Amino acid sequence: MRIRETRKKLIADINLSPILDLSLMLVIFLAVTTEFISGGEIKVQVPKGGAAVVTTRDVVKIIVDKWGKIYYDGKVYSDPVKLIKHLPRNRPVFIKADRETPYLYVFSLLDTLRKSGIKKVSLVGQRVE
Repeated sequence: MRIRETRKKLIADINLSPILDLSLMLVIFLAVTTEFISGGEIKVQVPKGGAAVVTTRDVVKIIVDKWGKIYYDGKVYSDPVKLIKHLPRNRPVFIKADRETPYLYVFSLLDTLRKSGIKKVSLVGQRVE
């Protein structure tokens, strides 16, 4: 004697909607996080020495790492000439170069700044008490 006449079919379909939603959320999270990371300050080890300089808030800060990459306003430049187009002309410029940066990169940046008409340029160092 049969209790059931027909067997129920197994549901073998996988619902992809939650997986796609999760993937999309991860992609958005990574994209937003990457933008925040790139806008941060680059850590460089500046040389020790030098006198204290009184600074104002109206300065341009340029960072040069030991491989010669130039960082300004959250963007990376490999050529100082391309950087000059984005700098304001009437504000003082502070260059913060890593202590292991070859002199060629710093000299090239200084030379390009002076040729473009920017005269107020200072190198940033770590003060020694």
